[in-house]
Amino acid sequence: MPKKITTSDISRVLGLSRNTVSKALNDHPSITSETKRKVIEQAIAMGYKKIKTSVSGQPPEAPAKTRSIAYITKHQLHHGMGFWMNVMSGVEQILSGSGYEMKISFIKNEDIDSLALPALLTNNDIDGFIVAGSIAKPYTEKLMELPVPKAFININPRISLSGLQADVVFMENEDSIYRITRRLLDAGYAKIGFIGDIHSCRSFMERWYGFQRAHDHAGVRVDPAYCILAPSPDGYQQYDTLARALKEMPKLPNAFVCMNDKVALHVIRYANEIGKSVPADLAVSGFDHIGEASFLGFTLTTVAYDELQLGLRAAEQLLQRVNKPNRPFETIRLTTSVVFGESTPLPDSQA
Repeated sequence: MPKKITTSDISRVLGLSRNTVSKALNDHPSITSETKRKVIEQAIAMGYKKIKTSVSGQPPEAPAKTRSIAYITKHQLHHGMGFWMNVMSGVEQILSGSGYEMKISFIKNEDIDSLALPALLTNNDIDGFIVAGSIAKPYTEKLMELPVPKAFININPRISLSGLQADVVFMENEDSIYRITRRLLDAGYAKIGFIGDIHSCRSFMERWYGFQRAHDHAGVRVDPAYCILAPSPDGYQQYDTLARALKEMPKLPNAFVCMNDKVALHVIRYANEIGKSVPADLAVSGFDHIGEASFLGFTLTTVAYDELQLGLRAAEQLLQRVNKPNRPFETIRLTTSVVFGESTPLPDSQA
């Protein structure tokens, strides 16, 4: 004989209290429509019989299903939490204003290694998803197999954009770093290094391309001895990791173009610790225009953009994809602004 389904059974499946389940099944006004919907749908699926009937004698109709978009991101990303909170805020602003619920899932490194997708993406309960930040190529390819609209905010550089069946949104990278590097070269800085884990995300790789292109156009060879490009578990975001790499250099260059401001701040700290001064002995530039750089005592050459707009644009793009799935896929780069500061001084004759 089949087991009789009780409210306790339903509460265990949903992770709700038995009292909440009971009130939802009896259409109690203290329970939200969304919770009632979930409880009623689960009760029907499990074969529960004691659902409150309406005047017509039929079980109450469950509220319309809430439209949902998943927001997928790694536990550890190569930007500060403030950056990604602003991105997430932009996504949520667009989704909530369009009647969508945003469901968040944080991917752990062990999930990435084992190619384990979160249940949020596999339970057929979402209309699409946004991936915030670059994730390893095999895991990204696993995400690409899911048959729902998807948008990426940045992406692994080993993923080809040609023929990609998804939309990608990030900031302009290459031309901004080209401008900074070319200005340094034209000002007479003959030995310039680049620092960045260029294999971790496409944005950093494109910044490296800009650095190389500036040297090529100036007729100057990039010296690998002055560059730190090797993969790093923390993306050189931890000071000790970068300091060790800098200590291994036989000699420092005249200038460093860094993949972001956090790395630039680490370089400036290291220079101070070995008795060198920025900008007198070493020119340094970054990318991101973060607030922490305002405490240096001098202005940092950097690249400014609004990370909130990354979130807004990614969410807008995904909802367009949901509504018009046959539109051509797009790679979108948002405009940036180069901010030249005191950390990359020009000779007096060029100032």
